[in-house]
Amino acid sequence: MITKPDKRTGVVVKDSNSYIHLLRESSVNASTKFVPGSSERPIRRVRPPKYYHPLLDKEKKLDAVVRKILPEKIADSVCCQGSRLVHLYVQPKTHKQQLAVRPILSSTNTCNYKLAQWLNDKLKPLSVNQYTVTNAFEITKEIRDLNLRDGDILVSFDVTSLFRNVPLEETIQILADKAFKDNWFNHTYNLNLSKSDLVELLCLATKDQLFQFEGQL
Repeated sequence: MITKPDKRTGVVVKDSNSYIHLLRESSVNASTKFVPGSSERPIRRVRPPKYYHPLLDKEKKLDAVVRKILPEKIADSVCCQGSRLVHLYVQPKTHKQQLAVRPILSSTNTCNYKLAQWLNDKLKPLSVNQYTVTNAFEITKEIRDLNLRDGDILVSFDVTSLFRNVPLEETIQILADKAFKDNWFNHTYNLNLSKSDLVELLCLATKDQLFQFEGQL
């Protein structure tokens, strides 16, 4: 809900129309990132199930692929039933002069949430290098150690809509290449996966998320 002061009285009022408009402009209208989904039952030769929803199909596909690739104990821990749709909401960008929002797709308790957590935990060591910092204290120390001279300035750069503009296919391939350099992934976690197996798991964890907006998938 967006709040703004009434021009005549100065009283802060809730404006749901502004919220919906900003939510749509910042996310759903980006046709290269989001496409309408269908909730209609697909035509199949086998006998259709009594109840149908695209989310149930997604759950079954994830379960089948994960159990084909991962050991039973790990598969049991990352597969789930009774999941929910992704929740779309926004946070206001309070540092902007003009009202702007940051769209967020909350995936907690979705069908691939546990798989994404497992992959994140296993692949996180690959993200650490000499160009990364873990917290504000570390970057403060780095700046103090720079021995800045008079006239030097610190510049901070920002990427517009960074997470929505990450090239997903390319990123997945980079992760897989790094994970299987000298077979690091299997040696580290005592597994027997192929690079294509990891790519398939990453695609399941990151692509084709289902969410609902104004009644539309």
